[in-house]
Amino acid sequence: MVNWGEWVEQKILEAIRRGEFDHLPGKGKPLQLEENPYLEPGLAIAYHILRQNDARPEWIEADLAIRRGIELARQDLRRTMQWREEMLRALEGRMDPRSRSEREWVEAEWDRALRAFARRIAELNEQIFLFNLKVPIYWLQRFKFDLREELQALGVPEADIERLGAG
Repeated sequence: MVNWGEWVEQKILEAIRRGEFDHLPGKGKPLQLEENPYLEPGLAIAYHILRQNDARPEWIEADLAIRRGIELARQDLRRTMQWREEMLRALEGRMDPRSRSEREWVEAEWDRALRAFARRIAELNEQIFLFNLKVPIYWLQRFKFDLREELQALGVPEADIERLGAG
């Protein structure tokens, strides 16, 4: 019985030895693989136009916006948490009325920052819902952010998470 794969490979190697592939157009240049074999035929022209204009599909832009949004939200909360720790450390051991008032103000600002972070997570989760409707391949969908997990990952004290009602 003939092994067709070996036979074809043998014929190709013989042609290479004879130099039959030496004068092909584009020899030595990178392949131009413009076409995506996994793309629906009707979308090929749309993606070609996007690529020619250095643009991205809407769902990719939405994903980038979600990624930027969560990173900014995390940075803001980290910065506020650091500020809170510094302020409370500076006020440590001081019991005069002004220090107590400042401590209350710092805690109120911290609570405001936690609530703002929770709102941002809710907004990002709405964006994720819309993103998941647009993404063309289901395994590219995103999971929504879990507020409790985000706060824990940032090192927010459990008492503050409980007070916020995250969970």
